[in-house]
Amino acid sequence: MPQELALSSVAVSATETRALEFFFRTTSSCLAGFLDVAFWKRSVLQLSLSEPSIRLALAALGSMHEAEAIATPEEAQIAKQTAVQMYGRALRSTLDKASTDNLATSVIVMASILFTCFEFLHRDSAAAAKHIGSGINIIRAWRDSDRSRNQLWGRNYQSYEAYFIETELAPILTLFNLNALEFGSFPRNRIILSAIDSRGPYLAGQFETLQEARVAFVDLVTASTELFQHLDAGVDSGNVPLIDTMAASEGLREGFSHWKTNFDDLVARRESTWSKEERNAAAVIQISRFGAELGLAAYGISSECDWDNHVEDYEDICQIAEILLSDSTHYPDELSKSLSLDLPLIYPLHAVAWKCRHPRLRRKGLELLLRAPKREWLLDSRQYHTIFSHIMALEEAAIGRPEGDILEEGLVPPEHARIHDFDCVPQLGASRDFSRHAVTFRTRPGGPNAPWQCVTHYIHLSSPVSSGMPPLNLFSCRRWAWPEMTDPQTARMLKSAVFGELLKQEDFQHDL
Repeated sequence: MPQELALSSVAVSATETRALEFFFRTTSSCLAGFLDVAFWKRSVLQLSLSEPSIRLALAALGSMHEAEAIATPEEAQIAKQTAVQMYGRALRSTLDKASTDNLATSVIVMASILFTCFEFLHRDSAAAAKHIGSGINIIRAWRDSDRSRNQLWGRNYQSYEAYFIETELAPILTLFNLNALEFGSFPRNRIILSAIDSRGPYLAGQFETLQEARVAFVDLVTASTELFQHLDAGVDSGNVPLIDTMAASEGLREGFSHWKTNFDDLVARRESTWSKEERNAAAVIQISRFGAELGLAAYGISSECDWDNHVEDYEDICQIAEILLSDSTHYPDELSKSLSLDLPLIYPLHAVAWKCRHPRLRRKGLELLLRAPKREWLLDSRQYHTIFSHIMALEEAAIGRPEGDILEEGLVPPEHARIHDFDCVPQLGASRDFSRHAVTFRTRPGGPNAPWQCVTHYIHLSSPVSSGMPPLNLFSCRRWAWPEMTDPQTARMLKSAVFGELLKQEDFQHDL
C-alpha cells in the first residue's frame, strides 16, 4: 500500500494528515540517524496504522519539527500549539490503552520513545527524563514476566514480541537514558540489554552485525556509569565499597578489551562488503569509542597540559566527524540537523574544541561543532561552540597575540592560563527568556595543588533554555575521584582499583 494512501486512511483530520506526511518525509530520517532506520522508517509506520496513540504521537512530532522550518514566529507558534494539542491527545490515548490492555507493552514503550523525542524537540529535560524512566520500568516489568530472556542480545528469541522489544525498543531507550540523563540531575533508572553478572554484561564471542557491536558497547558504558554512581553513593556515605569495586571494574576492563578486539575483527571481516550507510554506522560506533576513551583519560589527567598527549585521538575524531557531516544524503539541509539521537558528536568534539590546545585542530573541532546537528538529545552544539570559542580566546590571550590572530602550530597556551572547568547558569532576561548565561571559568595559575581562581562572564547563547539543560563540563570526573570528597590517597586508591593498568602510576603524580 502506498505510504500516502496508508496515512490518509487513518488520519482523522487534514491537520494530522499534513503533520504525518511531514514526519515520514522529513522527521523520520532526522530521528533515524545512521543506526535505527528500521524503527523510524518501518516499525512506527506499521503500528501507527492500527494504534491511535502512535499515530497522534507521530503527528505531534511532525508538527513540532515543522515549526523549526517556519520562518515567521507567529506561524511557528501556531504549529507548536497544534503539536502540543496532538501530544496531549496522544498521552490520553496511551493512558487509556494502558488501563484497558494488559498486553500492550510494545505500544506503550513505543509511545514512551516518541514522547521522549517530542520533549527533546520541546526542550523539556524533566519531561523527557520522566518518559524514559516510564519506558524502562515497563520493559523491566515485562522482563520479569518473560522467563525466556536470552543471555546474548539479538539471538534466538521465543516470540516476535520479545524480538521487537529487545532489539528495537529497549536499545533506543537505553541509548536515550545513557546520553540524555547521565549528565543531568535526574534519578538514574538503567537497564542492561544483554544478560549480566557481577563482572559485567555478557558479550558474544564474535560480533556478526554492527547492531550487536553497538549494543555491547552501550551495555559496557551503561554498566560503567552504574559502577561510578555506586562509588559516588559510597563516598557520599563515607563507606567506599573497594572489594566490590575491584571485582566489577576488572570485569568491565576485560569487557572493553574484548569489545575492542571483537569490533576490530568485525570491521576487518565485513567492511569490504558494507554499503555507504553501513560504513557510516560503523563510524558512529567508532567515534563513540574515541569519546569514551577520552572520558576515561580524564581520570588520569594531572595537569591541563596532559591533554596535549592525545593529538592522534583528536585527529581521528575530526576525520570521522568530517566524513559523517559531509554526507549530503543524510544531511540535505539544515532542518535535517535539528535533532540527533544517535550521532554522538558533542562529547568527542568537546575534547577537541576545548581540551586540545593545538590551534589547527582546536579550530577544526569548533568548525565541526558548528556544522553538527543543533541538538543531541538535551545538549545544544551551538551553545558549546560559543563557550569553547570564549575559552579559546581567554587561553590564547595569555600568549600575547591579538584576538583573532591564529597561532603557529607549535604555540599553545601555557598551563597557568588554561581553563580547567566551567559552570553555566541561565539568567532570566528582560525579555523573559534564558539566553543570557553566567559562565564561571576556573583556572589554577599557581599549579595543580594551588587554590582555584574563578572569573564569571555573562554570555548570550543561542537556543534559549528554560526547562532544558544548560551546557556543562561533560569531561568532569565523578565525585568519587575528587580528593576533596575523601583525601588524595583514597582518591588515588579508588582510581587505581577502577582503572588498573589503564592508568599508569605516574598519572597520579599530582593530586587533582
